[in-house]
Amino acid sequence: MKRRLLALGCSLSAVAAAQTGNAPTQLSLSAPTSAPTTFNPAEFSLSTDGTFTNPYDPAQADLNVRFTSPTGKTMTVPAFWSQDFDRATLQPQGKAGWRVRFTPTSAGKWTASAAFARPSLRSAPLAFNVAASDSPGFVRLDKQNPRYFAYDDGKAQQFYFPIGLNIGWASGQGAAVLADYERWLTRLSSNGGNLARVWMAAWSFGLEWKDTGLGDYSGRQKQAWLLDQVFALARGRGVNIELVLINHGQFSTTVNAEWQDNPYNAANGGPLKSPDEFVTNVQAKDLFKRRLRYIAARYAAQPNLFAWEWWNEVNWTPISDSDLFPWIREMTAALNTWDPYGHLISSSYSTGGTSDLWKLPQIDFSQQHDYGGRDPLMWGRNSVSAFTDTAPNKPVLLAEVGYSGGGNEAPLVRDSIHFHNTIWAAPFVGYAGSGMYWWWDTFVDPQNQWPQYRGLADFLRGENLATLTVQNAEVSTLKAAALTLQSKTRALVWLRSGAYDAGEANTAYTRALIAQKGGPDWKYDLPIRYGATVKVDGLSDGKYTAYWYAPQKNVWLSVVPVTVTDGSATLNAPTFDKDLAVKLVPAGGCIPLSWDRKGSVANVIQTHQGIDVVQVGTKRGHATGPRTGPVHARTLHAPANHTFVDAFDLP
Repeated sequence: MKRRLLALGCSLSAVAAAQTGNAPTQLSLSAPTSAPTTFNPAEFSLSTDGTFTNPYDPAQADLNVRFTSPTGKTMTVPAFWSQDFDRATLQPQGKAGWRVRFTPTSAGKWTASAAFARPSLRSAPLAFNVAASDSPGFVRLDKQNPRYFAYDDGKAQQFYFPIGLNIGWASGQGAAVLADYERWLTRLSSNGGNLARVWMAAWSFGLEWKDTGLGDYSGRQKQAWLLDQVFALARGRGVNIELVLINHGQFSTTVNAEWQDNPYNAANGGPLKSPDEFVTNVQAKDLFKRRLRYIAARYAAQPNLFAWEWWNEVNWTPISDSDLFPWIREMTAALNTWDPYGHLISSSYSTGGTSDLWKLPQIDFSQQHDYGGRDPLMWGRNSVSAFTDTAPNKPVLLAEVGYSGGGNEAPLVRDSIHFHNTIWAAPFVGYAGSGMYWWWDTFVDPQNQWPQYRGLADFLRGENLATLTVQNAEVSTLKAAALTLQSKTRALVWLRSGAYDAGEANTAYTRALIAQKGGPDWKYDLPIRYGATVKVDGLSDGKYTAYWYAPQKNVWLSVVPVTVTDGSATLNAPTFDKDLAVKLVPAGGCIPLSWDRKGSVANVIQTHQGIDVVQVGTKRGHATGPRTGPVHARTLHAPANHTFVDAFDLP
């Protein structure tokens, strides 16, 4: 997305030649204060008598720590210079010093040893024990279907479907930065979201700008510490972060232009006469590698780092693909030496579905941005195909989307409809995650759109989309359409009214304006769809159960027995005006549902062949057992390999 200019009037110091203080003669490594566990970051401190004019310059201080696993496998991680801050005041807290962050990948006895490359100096080995945890590991490509993602702990994979949005930077300043992120991440997580896209922009978490010069990050330690806290806030809420390393404006003179304040600009004492030289100039590349080393040293150990993103919408810069591709190859090779965990890597254009960028082996997944306000149910599949035709075995994320690129404006119903549809349409047209909306601070949060994520999260809970394929279903009326994800024995269906589209709402509003009936009180009245049927083909014959879901209210509606004959099943849809979803699974197999934890009474609302549909608050599922006494004494049905948390924890 293209937004936010920053004016800075600070002086810029030229890039100085490497200078050192006192050469180190002593080096020691201290264990973390809390016991390390697998796939959780542990922070070690280092002590040395060496002093350095610029500890961020590896030419002065090339300090690394080698970790040896119980099986003898080694991982080398760069150390980094760090300053802590007080959260309330954002004033420096304690002394700056050397740290190393490490995420162990196996339980047992590990050893660690720190070393300076110049002069050659090594610490005594430090032994520490790592306990096993239930963390699922790092996000990788799904081995059974590389068009999707999965958590991987080195032993097994667990399907991961990203549901989230962009949360690029905070609205507030100072301590309000963390207050913003804590609020947004909490609301995202509590509604089933698990991914946020964050920028290292000059005005947010960037490490160098006109106020710092190049290669020395002492003036941006507060920003680096704030990003630490954002990762911690997200990790505690089960949210992963896609970290954008460079936003287009930094090297653009036309779109959100910030080149005039960029420290790489020769006008500010930098080495470049024009922004396109950033990817070809040797000095610029060396300086960026220094920054990249620091970023990897500080953040690569975060298990909730979903991916590195090189560029946001690089096409808004004058950098050509012919120059960009060699730069990506070179920088990826450098990053891989400092990121031993092998995090995923991507980049982005404002369009770019047919770019050869996605073919590069250094790019793990493709990304689309779209602000055309189009109906994703209609265009989504073709858009995905443009990317998969270019790079067939890579996931595609709808990483930025909005009704328009200029922000939301009345009537907001258009944005609300588009927001809902991009969330739900994305998996059904083949994207590897939900649509990731852009306007987090001006629309999603102030309009409390967060519950929209809950519906998709509830509906997809326990599903492995890597085993399903995108198909169509036949609807009895031309005024609605349905998409499916299915196998021979399972179908997920999204049914939507044709009128429930942002473009249709816009047309209706335009007519209202012509009739002088528009304005802030205007409402978009949708026609009610009665008696619609949905025909699903390609299933194995037999007895099935259909679980109908209401995406607008985030509730399960009904459980209906269905018979598949000659590979087809016809489902009678409940009355609706916007959209519905339904799961069709073999009879006897059930679906994992979400429930209120306590303080609610479960009521039987419907019975089908001896199976009671029960509701706890607004959450529904089914149960068997006697109807006398509290429902929490009954048995909830769950599928194989899924366990219900005690849903009826009543006082």
